[in-house]
Amino acid sequence: MISLKFTPAKIGINATKDVGKIAKRFEPKSALIVTGKRVGNSKICERVKGSLEENGISYEVWSGVKPEPDVECVREGIEVAKDFDLLIGLGGGSAIDVAKLLNLYTTYPPEDFFDYFPKPFGKGVVVEKPLKPLIAIPTTAGTGSETTCASVVKLSEIKVGIVQECLLPSFAIIDPLNVTPPPEIVASSGLDALMHAIEAYTVKPAEVYPYDSPYSGSNPITDALALKAIELIAQNLEKAYHWEDLESRIKMAMASYIAGIAFGNAGVHLGHALGHAIGGAKDIPHGICVAIVGDALLEYIEPVVPEKVGRIREVLGGVKSLMEDLNVPTSLDELGFDKSDLPKLAENAIKLKRLIDLCPRRTDAKDLVSILERSF
Repeated sequence: MISLKFTPAKIGINATKDVGKIAKRFEPKSALIVTGKRVGNSKICERVKGSLEENGISYEVWSGVKPEPDVECVREGIEVAKDFDLLIGLGGGSAIDVAKLLNLYTTYPPEDFFDYFPKPFGKGVVVEKPLKPLIAIPTTAGTGSETTCASVVKLSEIKVGIVQECLLPSFAIIDPLNVTPPPEIVASSGLDALMHAIEAYTVKPAEVYPYDSPYSGSNPITDALALKAIELIAQNLEKAYHWEDLESRIKMAMASYIAGIAFGNAGVHLGHALGHAIGGAKDIPHGICVAIVGDALLEYIEPVVPEKVGRIREVLGGVKSLMEDLNVPTSLDELGFDKSDLPKLAENAIKLKRLIDLCPRRTDAKDLVSILERSF
């Protein structure tokens, strides 16, 4: 059985001018813009506020989102968001992820904060009712959070994903004029999109998918989307990094959205399990954390999905070579890890069972250490 879900979107230059008109469809009494400090003080936020004002929508701005949001950040946001009936996630994946969780926690407050966290971190309580409307406006091209039902929170030693269908945003505004982050964020977010596409393309197929969840495994639809995203990223990420033209930004914004649909339906596997462990151990951009194991991951799964790995290499080349072109770290030792750290990283990653089980090749902690060693 194949299920397909995605967020309806308006994509194009200056699409932000329509956010007020779109918000008005939901007949809100008041809207909360959820964002970080940099974006909250930017012209992007001014454009959003101006559109809301033109359409007579009352709003406030909460700019308390951290680059790597943790439990304290979410708790603080809940107290602010509980009196609003429409949320607007404005920023990178962190801002949109936090907006999703504020929507969940203020619509259906749990008995315990960790009830919605997956086991073994919480009870894995699932909400099967709709939330309040949420409009997602990404300012980076990479996370795909604008069209997925996942949200990631940093705990003490690991990042944990909360995945529920109700978290899917109601609408997305994808405006290349908003995608103006510093080059290092362009690189990291673009690499995140790349790994979304690679993992979605190589995840276990739908017919053997092991869980009843919002994800359903790879299938011909997600495969086509994932490959197109890989192609767009291979052709445009370096250009976008160097700000060569607006066209490359447009195509990277589309690639992020396309890859988001692919992995938001098919799922991801070892790259993100290991990436969450790496990012939980050190304050490193998420895209770097997942991409740094990219080539070793492809080598590991090649024996079981040789045709797919071959197609990725044909379209992309190698993950490391692209990272070198983007002037980002390409090995774990460059990130400050020691080889003695690898068993602990593998131990934390193996806890993310729903990701580990989606790898097309059966995997244990020793296999994860081997992938990390090849990435050192």
